[in-house]
Amino acid sequence: MTTRQRRRVATVLGSIIAAAAMVFAPMQVANAQTPRTADPPNLPPLITYYGAIAMGEDGSKGTSRRHLSKLGAQQAAMERCGHDTCKIVSTFTRCGAVAHQGTTYHGGIGLNRGMAEQHAMSQLGGGQIVHWACN
Repeated sequence: MTTRQRRRVATVLGSIIAAAAMVFAPMQVANAQTPRTADPPNLPPLITYYGAIAMGEDGSKGTSRRHLSKLGAQQAAMERCGHDTCKIVSTFTRCGAVAHQGTTYHGGIGLNRGMAEQHAMSQLGGGQIVHWACN
């Protein structure tokens, strides 16, 4: 290879490198301006809401939803049930359900209505769903 050919190859390679630098340099500048890990926006803290279901021996029922405390939800459900034999059978944050078989009520909880009903039925070992509620 002659000196003249070497100079041509060097010029061509230099031109290719310069063109590549012009193409990729703006991308790097654009990426540098946008942070890779942006801070999350200032969101309010998540609020946990409670609900409860109370059932009486005579079939009376009381439901409460969207209470800020577990105790508040249970008290409201008992008041709404309104019978001396009422008992809390399910306290939940997402969904609750009650299954009944014979004289027995059993509650269940879940992320949605279906899961709560399935949980109540499995806890009781059968029966049928008589009530449900979700926050």
